[in-house]
Amino acid sequence: MATQIYIITLRGGYTHESSRDVQRLVRGLGGYILMATRTGPIIAIDESRAPLVGRNPLVEFLGPVTLNPNGVAAGILTRIFAENLSKQIEGGAGSQPGLNG
Repeated sequence: MATQIYIITLRGGYTHESSRDVQRLVRGLGGYILMATRTGPIIAIDESRAPLVGRNPLVEFLGPVTLNPNGVAAGILTRIFAENLSKQIEGGAGSQPGLNG
């Protein structure tokens, strides 16, 4: 299957602990954290594994994200996603966005 970008909102609101736990789950399933936000992470994961994330009790919502390639924000987000992905691939799990803070 294909890798897809998803946005996650956390049940009961954001906490550092719940965000870290969901990020660890995503990484454990072979996914990547593209960005940590105040409502939850934006991730990239194989479509076949996304339901496992969505069924986690810490996850309120998991929805696919599609960026408009002609949009100004898409270019900015793509650069941020690429930088964060690069850190995870090169630096290992300790370099995940949001896990250290």
